[in-house]
Amino acid sequence: MGEYTHLRHRSAILVRGWRQERPDAFTVIARWPGHSGPGRYDPRLLAQTVRQSGLLVAHAAYGVPTGHQTLLSNLNITTEPDFQAFDASEFEVDITVTRSARRSASLGMEFRIRRDRATVCLADTEFGWVSPAAYRRMRGRHLTVDWGEWPLPEPIGRHLAGRADDNDVLLAAGSADHQWRLRNDVSNTLLFDHPVDHVPGLVLLEAAHQAARAAAGPTPLELTDIAIGYERYVEFDEPCWIDARQLPPLVPNRFAVAVTGRQGGEVAFQARLRGLRTPA
Repeated sequence: MGEYTHLRHRSAILVRGWRQERPDAFTVIARWPGHSGPGRYDPRLLAQTVRQSGLLVAHAAYGVPTGHQTLLSNLNITTEPDFQAFDASEFEVDITVTRSARRSASLGMEFRIRRDRATVCLADTEFGWVSPAAYRRMRGRHLTVDWGEWPLPEPIGRHLAGRADDNDVLLAAGSADHQWRLRNDVSNTLLFDHPVDHVPGLVLLEAAHQAARAAAGPTPLELTDIAIGYERYVEFDEPCWIDARQLPPLVPNRFAVAVTGRQGGEVAFQARLRGLRTPA
């Protein structure tokens, strides 16, 4: 599965198999390890389940070359409010694929993640691909990077980011309230599985999640909805600044946060996160 998921560390591979149910409809089996950190589940595993399941189907069922570079422009995830996954769990991921008539090198996908037949999460995204030659032209001088040689600022308190260990924290102090600098600690192989030329999209998703937690204050939070759009690559050799602002909640005991990542004065990604404020 490593070739299909583009991962080198076997422990990071969550998908275990797949089958086709009907034309453009598939089921992927995924297994999660146990979770002992803050929160009722690890959102990084959820995002990886969507990513890995989509790539597996694209390569195995649609013949997308594994050497092509994957492009991700957006990702939307909604979980059931009472979802929790403390123990090791097995999930079935139902995927419906839409092939674009205008963009032959892309696949739209809708995901329904089930455990014990009950739906726990819905997600959707569109994957695109470019050939190695096209990617080299696209990236230019940014195609190579001295892996791990960039400055690594001190993390904010892990309790603020909602993480159990310092090397899981992607945020360093910024110059204003509710602003942080992205920190890319490549010793965290769950987020940085292997050397790449830009900050992975799921790292930015996790940074947005941590920024939302830090901005929302000390009350424990459970994320239920996230929508993120990627507008440009984030490079390793220049600071990326992440700003978060709370939005008016629609109902009591809910929270909503808008997160924006900027690099070189340009917007790199934007995210909206919503969820529940839970009792301490």
